[in-house]
Amino acid sequence: MKISTILSGSKILPAVTIENTDQAVKLAQAYAKGGLNLMEITFRTPDTAEAIRAIRLEVPNMIIGAGTILTTGQIEEAVSAGAHFGLAPGFNPKVVDAAQQFELPFIPGVMTPSEVESAFEKGCQIQKLFPINHMGGTNFLKTLNGPFGHTPIRFIPMGGINQHNMLDYLSLKNVIAVGGSWLCDQEKIRTNQFTKISEDVAATMATIIQKTN
Repeated sequence: MKISTILSGSKILPAVTIENTDQAVKLAQAYAKGGLNLMEITFRTPDTAEAIRAIRLEVPNMIIGAGTILTTGQIEEAVSAGAHFGLAPGFNPKVVDAAQQFELPFIPGVMTPSEVESAFEKGCQIQKLFPINHMGGTNFLKTLNGPFGHTPIRFIPMGGINQHNMLDYLSLKNVIAVGGSWLCDQEKIRTNQFTKISEDVAATMATIIQKTN
């Protein structure tokens, strides 16, 4: 299944920074129990690649994005670990080229119309707008719809998205999904509140289904 189809179906992409592999597996299981089969594991800790491998083994239906990819070497790590797609906070043409060489679907981060154009020229039809809360929020996305609305470009806004404003973003035609960290609260993860996380995910998914379908 295409990543675009998965994103448009789930409409939400939690960005997870994990401290150990066991946490990652339990969190993936909690997401799956709550009705979400999509997550991003960020390359911000030494255990990221191993966590992706463990989730692929223990929660095989989970679609995993390797996030915060900053180097071409991390592209290779992500592919070797079994990531289904990659994401970055910015637009680095060399990283995009490496992802394409490894046939890893890739979502670069953009902030300006020029970066949107450059990423699109590289074949990136899905792009991450980060940090959207410092870029004008929904008004910025509405403005971008003017010059780019006729193209297949769709955005994942991240940075300042939460359960209170997610529907404002999801109502926009150029938003394919929203990303955020409110469904992976570090304190809940550290204290093993995975049942609560699963309940939060289920409530969020129910709201999205009710309000966007």
